[in-house]
Amino acid sequence: MLADVGAAFLLVAHGPQPIARFVAVLVAGVAFYWAGMILNDVFDVEQDKAQRSTRPLAAGKICMTRARVAGWLLLAAGVVIGSISGYLPGGSEYPMTWLPAAISVALAIMIVAYDGPLKKTPAAPMAMGACRVLSFLLGASPCLAVVDGQPLIPKYLLGIAMGFGVYIMGLTTMARREAVGGPSHNLPMGWIVTVLGCVLLAFAPQLARGAIVDWNVSPRDTFPLLIGMVAFPVIIRAFRAVRDPAPAKIQIAIRIGILSIIPLAAAYAYLGAGPVWALVIFALVIPSIVLATKFRVT
Repeated sequence: MLADVGAAFLLVAHGPQPIARFVAVLVAGVAFYWAGMILNDVFDVEQDKAQRSTRPLAAGKICMTRARVAGWLLLAAGVVIGSISGYLPGGSEYPMTWLPAAISVALAIMIVAYDGPLKKTPAAPMAMGACRVLSFLLGASPCLAVVDGQPLIPKYLLGIAMGFGVYIMGLTTMARREAVGGPSHNLPMGWIVTVLGCVLLAFAPQLARGAIVDWNVSPRDTFPLLIGMVAFPVIIRAFRAVRDPAPAKIQIAIRIGILSIIPLAAAYAYLGAGPVWALVIFALVIPSIVLATKFRVT
């Protein structure tokens, strides 16, 4: 979540200014992500006791009460800090805005909905995709002025956010078979949705047609090629998992897909803020790969 939140801000502001809002929205994004992870285990503790008894909460290594309190406190912190980001100093270019507060509340509700009642339903992939849409919009929101007669969020930003959401929805649909493998309509359907998400990410900036936007690369040719280079390994790995649905192949495809969110976000940071900030976002790949060797990311 740190990558797409940061990339969204950099895309709209063309850099990390105003720095107070940039830092605040990044902290809010981290708080939301940690809250989602903790509450996910809190809601699943009984199932984990039966199926994955070595997990910290299920094994009793972490106090259930403390985990629950930490999860809800982090969720509240995400809402508060995210809301504040719209009221921090932004100069005449970025007036105070209530938009981050509205998106923060919506994101908190969707995180709880996914972790709780929706996870075991067919709506789970859509809920996870919605979380990713809202996290991207949260990153952009401190730089979006609320002006009467104009849309709250530009079409191109909605398109990009939907691209990330559809991409994650596809991966989540495929991941429903990661533990058992075997033929399932979830796999080809998830692959198709993932490809659609990549297409949206490649071409959504063109929705800014007519608006005055200072891109660092052409959104018509160079940028789609850049997204295509990042997305190609994901699409190929996922297709292989569809053809040979062994659990290991599905898990590898999902892992690569999740880690690829960072270079996809870096491409958007490059589009809006240039190569230096793109490298800053891309550098998040290093800790992500290290953590992926220690923790389950699928």
